[in-house]
Amino acid sequence: MNKTKGFLSLLTAGFLFGFFGILVRLLNSQLSNYQQILFRSVVGFVLASLIIILFKRKISFKNISLINLFFFAVSLPLTIIFYTLSILKTKIILAVATLYLGSILFSLLSGILFFKEKLTVKKGLAIISSIIALYYFTIPFSLTNINIGLIFGILSGFMDALSNSFKKHLGGKVDRFLLIAIQMMGTIIVSLALMFYTKTLTIPQISPFILSVGLIFGFFLMLNNYLMLVGFHNFDLNLGTIVLSSELLFASIFGYLFYKEIPTFNELIGGGLITFSIIIAHLNLKKNK
Repeated sequence: MNKTKGFLSLLTAGFLFGFFGILVRLLNSQLSNYQQILFRSVVGFVLASLIIILFKRKISFKNISLINLFFFAVSLPLTIIFYTLSILKTKIILAVATLYLGSILFSLLSGILFFKEKLTVKKGLAIISSIIALYYFTIPFSLTNINIGLIFGILSGFMDALSNSFKKHLGGKVDRFLLIAIQMMGTIIVSLALMFYTKTLTIPQISPFILSVGLIFGFFLMLNNYLMLVGFHNFDLNLGTIVLSSELLFASIFGYLFYKEIPTFNELIGGGLITFSIIIAHLNLKKNK
């Protein structure tokens, strides 16, 4: 296990997640939520499939449970569904915060139960710091704000933790681009079902610029999934989820650079705490002999 490689892969994935918000806004000008999910997933699937074919990647499911592959395939689209429902029922920042809250807590439980990871002082500090950071990102927040949107957010976090758990479990056993293609296909099927349900199956005519944005998004989506497979294979599941929460920090930076959205004082505190959590996640606090 190369922890530095895992850490840098997950931090880069968090960087890309932060940039995704810019691409989503651009695509949203001509495509609905589910249409753009379908678009970028198709691009990601095609690219991953081409890599498998051109580089003759090994396709093998030897000693791999098909049930595990099934849950891996549907966990990502279910995360998207619950996250979308959360956004529709509450504020976007609350949806993001509850997703990461659920993912951090459930990944801690999954790491202990299935990967024999220990709850160390380092991990405790990183978890506490990241949860406080999420609180600052959601101020003002009170118990009276709890609604079905927050419940959907927690469910999306649970599914996200499940998806990351299978990335860690399968990342070293099955070709990574094959895993990407499987998860992209699962997302394509679910997004088509949602488009049918919302009556948005008709794809509108899109401009060459939006087409190019969608192609770039699909490439970054494939790259992001590859980085997460490498990252979780080489890093602690729970601490890796905390590193991914750097998305909030990078999203604030990109929001300022592209849209001049100035972070609030509370968001600056939250960003600082997330940075502290990430530093703690990568530090080696073992006592020297």
